[in-house]
Amino acid sequence: MGTFDLVLDPSIRNWVLLPIVYIMVLVGVGRSMAQQLMVSDNTSDIEIVKHRQLLMRSQRLRANGGFLTPRSFRMRKKYFNYKKDGKLRAKVQGGPPNPMENSAGMMEMMKGNMSMMVPNMVMMGWISFFFSGFVLVKLPFSLTEGFKEMLQRGVSLSSLDVSYVSSLSWYFLVMFGMRGLFTLILGQGKVMDDTKMMQAQMGMGSQQQDMQFDAAKQYKQEQVALKLTEPSTNLMDSEYTLLGLEVPERDIGAKNKAISAPKENPVSPKKETRSKKKKSKASKN
Repeated sequence: MGTFDLVLDPSIRNWVLLPIVYIMVLVGVGRSMAQQLMVSDNTSDIEIVKHRQLLMRSQRLRANGGFLTPRSFRMRKKYFNYKKDGKLRAKVQGGPPNPMENSAGMMEMMKGNMSMMVPNMVMMGWISFFFSGFVLVKLPFSLTEGFKEMLQRGVSLSSLDVSYVSSLSWYFLVMFGMRGLFTLILGQGKVMDDTKMMQAQMGMGSQQQDMQFDAAKQYKQEQVALKLTEPSTNLMDSEYTLLGLEVPERDIGAKNKAISAPKENPVSPKKETRSKKKKSKASKN
């Protein structure tokens, strides 16, 4: 059966299409304000923060160790990775924390679900009750049959062209395309986009990251990475690089060993003369 065109009454635009858009704008603004009121400070556990900071310090040492002398690098490496009292070898509780014990994270998850689900359920129920079966607009381009189920929810006409949009499908199209309008109304930075909405609904954020943090596993991985890192200084011939001169060729490994090796104490001239006098007296005897 072929498709046929419909002649849309202008009253549908005035009494159905525009009221839906107007109500959705009001609901979106109210939801954004409610989310700002429900936002709480997601403070992490103090012990988890300490573990993260220690891991970051070790990672910075591995990344920027070239700006230290080999001796300084080994001192810091020993501070983190020494077998007896290294910071990364300290005994910490293994395994991620139990999410059921985190009441703050569960409360944030419930707030995100409520701020997303309640307005959507109310709007979908309102549109399905008052405007069920309405065809509101026709798209100015043709589409394949795969879009029919998405664009014509609530309208069961196999002969209707795919470019026509039902009232319920119009609600979903407008809901995911009103971020620009909300930015103009509320201002930049105060609009929660679709990604942040999904994160709020799933309870993601710093609380979720803390639930998945395993300090013992992270410490073990950082121990291996730091153990395999060898000192290589970037300070060799820095004066030539600073002045734009050609760097002379030399054995960098031997120079690094010379820098890291401890200096020997020179023999004082008084001790040397005393030793010579003792040797002369011994030869006379």
